Amino acid sequence: MSLAGPRLDRPSAIGDEGRARTASLWLASLIVVAIVGVVGFEIGEPSLLPTLGPVAGLAVAGVGLLERDGFVSLVVAHAFLLTFGTAFALIVLAAPFVARAGIAASGCALALAGIGASWADIGGDGLGTAAAGSVISYASMLCSLVLMGILTAVVYFGWTVLTSIIGFSTPVASLTGFLLIVAGTAGVVRLSLRWLPIRQVTPRDRRPTIERQLTAVRQRLLYTAVGSIGALVGFGALGLAGVDTAVTSVPVLAWLLTSLSSPLVVWPIVAVGAVSLLAGAVAVLLRRLTRGDSAGTTRRTAAAVVGVGLSLPLLLGLVLIAAGGGLAIGPLLLGLGLVVALVLGPIAFLIVVGSGAVGVGLGLLPARATGPAVAATGLVVAAIGVGRANPLVVFACIAGAILVWDSATFGLGLTAELGHLPDTRRLELFHGAVAVAVAIGAVVVVTGLEVLRAGFFAGGGAAGGAVVVALGALLLLLPVRG
Repeated sequence: MSLAGPRLDRPSAIGDEGRARTASLWLASLIVVAIVGVVGFEIGEPSLLPTLGPVAGLAVAGVGLLERDGFVSLVVAHAFLLTFGTAFALIVLAAPFVARAGIAASGCALALAGIGASWADIGGDGLGTAAAGSVISYASMLCSLVLMGILTAVVYFGWTVLTSIIGFSTPVASLTGFLLIVAGTAGVVRLSLRWLPIRQVTPRDRRPTIERQLTAVRQRLLYTAVGSIGALVGFGALGLAGVDTAVTSVPVLAWLLTSLSSPLVVWPIVAVGAVSLLAGAVAVLLRRLTRGDSAGTTRRTAAAVVGVGLSLPLLLGLVLIAAGGGLAIGPLLLGLGLVVALVLGPIAFLIVVGSGAVGVGLGLLPARATGPAVAATGLVVAAIGVGRANPLVVFACIAGAILVWDSATFGLGLTAELGHLPDTRRLELFHGAVAVAVAIGAVVVVTGLEVLRAGFFAGGGAAGGAVVVALGALLLLLPVRG
C-alpha cells in the first residue's frame, strides 16, 4: 500500500476539507502497519502485510480516483474497483468463514483500507460514488455477456446458412441463395447509410450534392432488395409451374446459375454487408458515448467500458467450466475462480462500500473521519480474531486502534483550524510522542499484570486475560482522551 506519492484528494488551504496533517497520518500509518505485521506472525501468516497491503491500497486508490474528471482516470478507477476492490471485499467478507484466523485477516484488511482512505480523504460521498459505479459496471458486464451470447448465436446461424448456400450444386438452389444474400446485403447497406455520419463530415458547400447522391443510392438499394425478393417469388412461381426445368436444361444457363453460389461470388457480397453493418454499429456507439459531455455521463461511460472489458474474462471462465470435462483440473479451477471473482466479487464490494456509505449517512461513521474510524474498527476486529491466543497482542490491537483514532482526529482538527499551509509538524510529533509514551506505559503495565495473572492466578484462563486487556484499555483511554 502506497503511503506516499501523488495526492488523490484536493484539499483547500483551510476549512473542513482535505485529509489530516501529514505527520499525524504517518504516525497512524506506522502503527497500523506494525500491528498488522505482528498479527500476521501471531496467526501464522508472516506474509499477511505484503499480501493485504497492495490489495487494500489499490482498492482505496480506485475510490480516490473517482474524484477526478478525466475519462482515462475514471476508467482506471473503475478497473481498480472491479479487480482489487472486489478482492478486498471478498477477503473482508469471506475470510471469517474460512478459519478463525480469517477474522484477524479481515480486520487487518479493514485497518489498511481505513488508513489508506485517510490519506485519500475518502468519506461517505466517495463510498457512495464507488457503490453506484460498481452497480453500473456489474450491470454492463452481465449485459455484455448476454449480448455476446446472442451475437455468437447469430454469427453461428449466419455461418451455417452461408456454408449451406455455398454448398448448393443445383441451379435452383444456387439462384435462391444468391437472391437471399443480395436482398439481405442491400437492406443492411441501406440501414448503415442512415447510421454513418456521411453528411456531417462533408464540407458544408458540398452537402446538397452528397444528400442527393445518398438519396439516389438508398433508392437503388431499396430497388435491389425489393427486386431480389420479387425475383425470388417469381422464380418460385415458375418452379411451381414446372417452367424452371426448361431454363435449367440449357447447359450455359445451368452453369451460370450454379456459379452464383460459388465462394468468389458470395463472399465479396457478404463482406460488403458485414463491413457496412460494423461501420454503422460503431458510428451509433460512438454517437451514444459522445452525446452529452457532463461529468455524470463521463462517469457512467467509464464504468460501462470497464464492465464490457471484464465480460471477456467472465466469458473465458464460463468456456473453461463448460469444457471442464475434457480439460485438466487446472483450467477448470481457473474458470471457477474467474466466475466466482467476477460474479460474486462486485456484489461483495457493493455490500462493503454500501455499508460504509449507509453508516456515514446514518451517523454511525463520522463523515470527516471515516478513514480513521474504519482503521480503528479494523484493529478491534483483528483483536477479536486473535482472541485467546495472546492477550498482549489483543491489547496491542486495541491500543493501536485508540492511537490511530487519536492521532488521525488530531491531525484532522489541525486541518480544520489551520489548513495545510502552516508548519505543524512539531506540534503533531509532540502530541504523537505523548500518546505513544502513554501507550508504551500501558503496555508495560499490562505485561506486568499478565505476568502476575499467569503466576498467581493461572486458573483464571481466558477470563483472566480478558480482565487484563480491559484494565489496560482503561489505563490507556484515561490519559489519551482526557
